[in-house]
Amino acid sequence: MRRKRNWKREIRRAWLLTKRFFASERKPRLPRKMSESEETAKDIFMFLLVRSETKLYYDLKSAECYIRSEDCSVYIFLEERNIKIINSVYGYDVSISIELEAYLSRKFEQELYKRRQTFKAEALSKVEHSLENTFQSLRTKAESK
Repeated sequence: MRRKRNWKREIRRAWLLTKRFFASERKPRLPRKMSESEETAKDIFMFLLVRSETKLYYDLKSAECYIRSEDCSVYIFLEERNIKIINSVYGYDVSISIELEAYLSRKFEQELYKRRQTFKAEALSKVEHSLENTFQSLRTKAESK
């Protein structure tokens, strides 16, 4: 009887560990050991990412992240295991670890989500909540034509 309990306990423990490992809420962490070029590329990426004037683009097909500075002087492309930083004259390719790529991708997605929420809230604040007013304005536009 005791053996069965241990066996069941081990199965349950393995199932919970597997579930925890594949959970979608696992957050990538910043790697502890990074090369100097990785550290510099990460700093540039994060500096531009949090600035509200920068433009963020995301390619769904290739899962690449793009950042353009407000004055279009710096472009950053986060690709698979690589960051390209272009500053109008020079281009830099920095190879990065999988952990750093996951961390930067996650930060990019979080910032993009925040900006989308701000955009949505701004758009919704301008909405008139009266269907009758909306219908009246449509009717007046149609009658004036």
